[in-house]
Amino acid sequence: MADESDNRNDDYERLKLLYQVSKVLHSTLEPQEALQLIVRETVKLTNASSGSIALLNPTTGCLEIEAAHGLPDEAFNMRLLQNEGITGWVSRTGKPARVAKVYDDSRYVKIAPGVCSELAVPLLVGGELRGVLNMDSERENAFSEADQDLLVELAEQAARVIHNTWLYEQLRQKARLSDGLLSIGQAVNSTLNLDDT
Repeated sequence: MADESDNRNDDYERLKLLYQVSKVLHSTLEPQEALQLIVRETVKLTNASSGSIALLNPTTGCLEIEAAHGLPDEAFNMRLLQNEGITGWVSRTGKPARVAKVYDDSRYVKIAPGVCSELAVPLLVGGELRGVLNMDSERENAFSEADQDLLVELAEQAARVIHNTWLYEQLRQKARLSDGLLSIGQAVNSTLNLDDT
C-alpha cells in the first residue's frame, strides 16, 4: 500500500513539474527564445550540469547545437553527423539514450569538460526527427529511468512548442512580404506619371 501511495506521489510531482515547465515554454513565440527556455528549464528539472538542443539541418544532414545552457561557446560551432556521438545515435535510431558513464561508451563525443553521464531524447514533430534534447551531468549515474521518462514527456511538449514557433515565424515572414508587396502596389497605383511608375 505504501509503494502505491509513493508511486502516486511521484506521478503527481512529475505532472506538476511538467505543467510548470509547460507554462514557461508556452510563454513565447520567438523560436530562439523558445529553444533557450526549453534547455534552461530542462537542465533545472533534471538537475543536469548542462544541456543542449541540437537540430537536424536538412541541407547538410548534420546535428547543430541551436540552444545550450552550461556549455562553452565553442559548442555552437560543433556539427555532428547522425552516426557520431550519443546525440547522433539518438537522432539515427529515434530512441532515448541514458549513459551512466560516458567515458565507457564508444559513441561519446566530448563537448564539455567534466561530463560523466548523459541523457538524450529525440525531438519528433509529426513522427519525423527534428533534433535531440540532450542533458549532461558531472556525476556518474546522474539520470534515472524516471528522469528519462520525464525527459521523453518534456521532449514531446518541446517539439510541439518548436513546431508552433516555426509556424508562427513563417506566417510572420509571409505577412511582412505581403505588407511589402502591398506598399509597392500602392506606390505604383498612386502615381499618374508613367515615367515615375
